[in-house]
Amino acid sequence: MNKILLTAVLIGMLVNAPAQKKPLPEIARVVTKSETEAHLRFLASDELRGRDTGSPELDIAAAYIASEFSRWGVKKVAGANDYYQPVALEKKKYASTVDITVGDLTLKNKEDLILLDGSNLTWEGEAVFVGYGSEADMQQANVKGKWVVSYIGASANSNIQQAFGESDEKVKRAKQLGASGLTEIVATPGVPWQILVNFLTRERIALKGDEPTSLPHLMMRNSDAAAVKTFLESRTGRVKVTLVQAVGETLPGKNVLGIIPGTDPKLKNEYVALTAHYDHVGIGRAVSGDSIYNGTRDNAIGTTAVLQAARYFAANPPKRSILVMTVTAEEKGLLGSKWFADHPLIPLKQIIFNLNCDGAGYNDTTRVTLFDVNRTSADEMLKSAAASVGATLNGDPAPEQGLYDRSDNVSFAAKGVPAVTFTTGFNAFDNEIMKYYHQPADHVSNVNLNYVNRFVRAYVYAALLIANNPAPPAWKPGDKYEAAGKALYGR
Repeated sequence: MNKILLTAVLIGMLVNAPAQKKPLPEIARVVTKSETEAHLRFLASDELRGRDTGSPELDIAAAYIASEFSRWGVKKVAGANDYYQPVALEKKKYASTVDITVGDLTLKNKEDLILLDGSNLTWEGEAVFVGYGSEADMQQANVKGKWVVSYIGASANSNIQQAFGESDEKVKRAKQLGASGLTEIVATPGVPWQILVNFLTRERIALKGDEPTSLPHLMMRNSDAAAVKTFLESRTGRVKVTLVQAVGETLPGKNVLGIIPGTDPKLKNEYVALTAHYDHVGIGRAVSGDSIYNGTRDNAIGTTAVLQAARYFAANPPKRSILVMTVTAEEKGLLGSKWFADHPLIPLKQIIFNLNCDGAGYNDTTRVTLFDVNRTSADEMLKSAAASVGATLNGDPAPEQGLYDRSDNVSFAAKGVPAVTFTTGFNAFDNEIMKYYHQPADHVSNVNLNYVNRFVRAYVYAALLIANNPAPPAWKPGDKYEAAGKALYGR
């Protein structure tokens, strides 16, 4: 090729090459306050009636999200139904039979017992009392093949919130030691039994076919009955347990998802998953005449962040591919994200990070909050993203609430994917948070739109930094999900 022709070709290539846009001005151009407000106003409108799981209004929200993905050119995911991943949900009624017979006494469903976990069962054999159920107590009692009975909590000083948290570990411990079931006696003072019954026996939504994987787990009212006293004093006895679950009702459910392919020949095979739940709690108790729980802060803001990210990345694809996904039934137990994690349409080992967006609200507009700092190597990029909108990044201000494990990020983390939740700034669960969190007052009209739009820009920039960084994020050494990450990625 002669010099003149080569020069002409090079000039032509330069002229036709897309201009490399500076990211922050381009994010500011795309993520406008008017566009952010428009998404919020639709998703949190009274007409969507709080976006309850299984409702027609939640289907309308899903169709809106899918139409926006389509409008911007987001690609469909192989194996999806259009932009949807169907999620098999079931409305489960509380168990119809929960009985334990000890001696000449039969303890009854709701009167004396609450079933927390377990499928249909008839079991008869030896039961052992193990105090508060420490590992040493269970090992000493040789619980293999036996029904374990303990007091709830780890000690007489456990409050009810601590006791519930400790129950999960106690179930795991009993299962590992080969026990057949666990009953915890509620001996914690100041906890009315009827309140527990009302709360724990309500109709619930679960994943269809998601059979209990834990031991049968029951809660028992503290009893002065002679048969119970005799059992506790002797620490052993023969019992018969009968459990009968009620028949469930199928509910519609769907995650809404799409992809933006990356531009780097190698890195495009890796994905950054941007997630937010788009459901809320629907219609509830009226407050000042308003019974629609609109869910602006939780989680129309997060859904809007994912929508704005989809729009930006569709026009400005990064080196890695982007998975944008809004998930269903978070308010019912993280069910949509759990379904995806158990039935991934993209192999999880190709998803190098999950940047989830969820929250209860904000009370500090100088901050962006992360659940939680010092867990992954992405922290510095997330700090830079917050700084890009004039904010500082703070970690979980209420660790006692266990917020990291209460949002959709944990569905990815449990499989080993480094995951965090990026949320609006707050420094405590104070009155400013609680007057809107899961309340009918949570309207677009009382949201600081300037701040929310800045926050959304920070979320998009955080995703961009992670998607373009040469090294994938990793769990910090010692994190409880580090071992799962090593198993997933083989690192």
